[in-house]
Order: sequence, then structure tokens, then C-alpha cells
Amino acid sequence: MKWPHIKICPVLMTLVALVWMQEMTAQTFEYPTYDDDSVRIAVKSKGSRPTIADFATAILNHSKDMEFFDKVNEEWKRYQQKKPLRYHGNFTVDTKNGFMSYYMPGEEANDTIYLEMCFWNCADAKHKLVAYSVRWKMGEDYGWSEYVGCRFYLYDNQKKTMRTILPEDINALYDGNGLSMFFLPRKGKNIRVLVSSEGDRWEEVLEWDGYKFKTQETP
Repeated sequence: MKWPHIKICPVLMTLVALVWMQEMTAQTFEYPTYDDDSVRIAVKSKGSRPTIADFATAILNHSKDMEFFDKVNEEWKRYQQKKPLRYHGNFTVDTKNGFMSYYMPGEEANDTIYLEMCFWNCADAKHKLVAYSVRWKMGEDYGWSEYVGCRFYLYDNQKKTMRTILPEDINALYDGNGLSMFFLPRKGKNIRVLVSSEGDRWEEVLEWDGYKFKTQETP
């Protein structure tokens, strides 16, 4: 008895292989834990899934011991209550794309401070990666302060809490001279980074792979 000859589509084989690789990665990948990992931030939400506004509320409330974040937290509450803002800033909340931004004038002329927040759904369907970035624009250049930079949190979908995750553990560490600036995505999933090191400056892209980032230097 002869078995019928079956033609297998190369495209179908590729898709099956990709799905298999993603499933294997999901089974083996684990985010690191730390010795001081007891600090968890509760994220409250009205729906079954938190929105960028819910993450913003949790982060700003947790970080309000810093003067800058205390001001933004105060403004955020006023924004949610539809009251006039006090520091001449402006919020943009894009719930659909999971993005929020705020800018406010600095103390000097031509100075502007930018805050951005966004989050990514992780490929294991168990976590979300949440980030905020602060930039201090000084005319045509950037300045540094204790609140400038990018920070990441890992949100647990089941526990509804998040904890800090170090940027080096998700391939997102760029110290440079302390002036590397992170531009979080409103659309798409990649982070643009303006990197400074030893007097040189160039751009790189942190490409999201479902769990962490990989670097692509822009031409």
C-alpha cells in the first residue's frame, strides 16, 4: 500500500516553528528576583485589567517622597478631578495605546520637564512590564537631576502588584554620562534612547521581544 504524497507549505512550517519557539521560551524564561524584593506596589483598577492611568496612579503615589513626583502626583489628582492644573503643565492619556505623558515648564526659561509612562504585555501572559521616563530639556540640550532617567516595574497579573526590575536584567541599561534619555513609545513597542558617553552622542533603539529588549543602533 502506498501512502499519498503530501505537500507541506514552507510558510506553514515556518509559522509552526515560530509558535513552538515562543512556547518554549515562555516555559523557560523567568524574571529575576532580588534579596530586597519584599516591596510590592499595589495597583488598583476598576476593570479586570489595569490601564495606564491605574499604573500612573500607583507609581506617582509610591514616588511622591521626591519633590518632582510630589508635584506631578498633585497635578495628576487635579487632572482626574477635572480641576485646573497649578504648574502650567499638560497631561496626555492614551488609554488605547497604554501611554501617558506630562510636561511642565522648568524653573529657567526654555526649560521643560517631560514625564512618560507606558507598559508592555509580556509573552508569558502572566506579567506586564511598566516603565516611566523623565527628561529635562534645557533649550537644545538635556540636564540631569535625581529624578531624570528611566525606571522599570514588573507587574504580576494575578497578584495585582508590581515590583522594581533592574534595567540590566531586561537589557535596558544605558548610563552613559548620566545623560542618556529614554523616549517611551506611544505607538509601537520599542524605546528610543539618546545615549551619551565620553562626549559623544548617538541614538539606539531598544527592541521589545516579549520579555526584554535587544539593542539596534540607528544609522
